[in-house]
Amino acid sequence: MATEPDPQKPTEETLLLREEVAQQKAQAMALAEREAFTDALKNRVSVAAIILTTALSFIGNVKGDRGETASGFKSAASEARRQGAELWAYYQTKLTERTSLELARDRIRLDLQKRGLARTDPAAKADAFRLTGYEERIRDFDAETQRVFYRVQELERQEDVSQRAAQEPGRAVFWYELGAKLITLALILLSVTILSSKRYLLWAGVLLGSIGLAVALNGYFLFL
Repeated sequence: MATEPDPQKPTEETLLLREEVAQQKAQAMALAEREAFTDALKNRVSVAAIILTTALSFIGNVKGDRGETASGFKSAASEARRQGAELWAYYQTKLTERTSLELARDRIRLDLQKRGLARTDPAAKADAFRLTGYEERIRDFDAETQRVFYRVQELERQEDVSQRAAQEPGRAVFWYELGAKLITLALILLSVTILSSKRYLLWAGVLLGSIGLAVALNGYFLFL
């Protein structure tokens, strides 16, 4: 004789249906957790990206100012070097001309000695006149070459001062460029973080961005 099914005992179909509902609830909860995790991760990435982008813009502006300053000092050093080279060549030419005048003056003196004539002798009037002209031109050359020589030394000092002045902003530009590159790489990692939803990429980007900010800060204060 067949037994009747117990109405309080769930059937196999009911059990399967409950299991399916439970799985759907679990999937929905997991999806909600993933979405919440993704939203939180995106918010953190957005905050980090805004901070790093603002810092990168500031670094670019400061680097541009320091770069212009360094370029100005380098241009001043190059101009002083150019003027110094031109004046030095002029100075050498004047020395050569002075040597020629000294030779001409010495020839006249030697000729007067050979002839046994004094400079004040009426017979040596023409030679004395030429001798006086040579001596005056030699004195003029001496005064001019002295001025040129001092000017060359002044230009050399200006070149040295300008080169020294360009070193500090030049060092700052180097650190700014390095910091900007590190921050740019950090922003790339943050972009990949959004696509991959990997938390470790977020922390890697934040760490790299922090290092870039520290490097750029060293460019501002020049600790190293």
